[in-house]
Amino acid sequence: MRLFNPEWEAIKEFQHAAGVRDAVFDLDGRDIPEDHGQLLFEALLPHLPWLVDVPEAGILPIHGASSGTGTLVINRRARLILRLPLSRLEATRVLVGKHINLGPSALRIGDLKEKPLTPFHYLYSPCVVFGGRDEAPFLEAVTAHLQKQGIQGGLIPGKPRKMRTPDGDAYGFSLMLHDVSLAQSVQIQEQGIGRYRNLGCGIFVPHKSIKEVAGN
Repeated sequence: MRLFNPEWEAIKEFQHAAGVRDAVFDLDGRDIPEDHGQLLFEALLPHLPWLVDVPEAGILPIHGASSGTGTLVINRRARLILRLPLSRLEATRVLVGKHINLGPSALRIGDLKEKPLTPFHYLYSPCVVFGGRDEAPFLEAVTAHLQKQGIQGGLIPGKPRKMRTPDGDAYGFSLMLHDVSLAQSVQIQEQGIGRYRNLGCGIFVPHKSIKEVAGN
């Protein structure tokens, strides 16, 4: 007999109520530039021109293993993930079977699956651009933003980041949020924090531990 778990039941309720989902696509390719946010956005825009008009839209960074020479080696587990309002999910199906170029690298976009957001007390973003190049003003800006949104919890900055944007180089930090409520976890995942959401910045995903943040 399955025991009743109040938190798990709450998670399912929040997933059902969330107005944002992830569109998850298989990917076939070999390597991509480590700094690929702008390249990826530009490659997707001809197929999804409405991305520029949907502020809730976000494109998560593609994960891979660093080659040490400025590229990421990707494998069959690599995914293209777009975080979108429910009303836009079906429109992304046009990407299935398309080929996109990220610099010299070509990727084939495979099947689409929809994935609900997962409320979790620990959230992580590999790059948040918000509040300057130095850590102190960055933390002050993030703290002020969270307080304005009524979000409680702790934050732990990780490694500094640098990425190419249409406005020039942008600087930020990886960031862990911990001990947030389930409802606020959904809010953060839906809204993100900071600038350049379409380039993969400020988008949060569940994370199981705070121990690895300093190394990310």
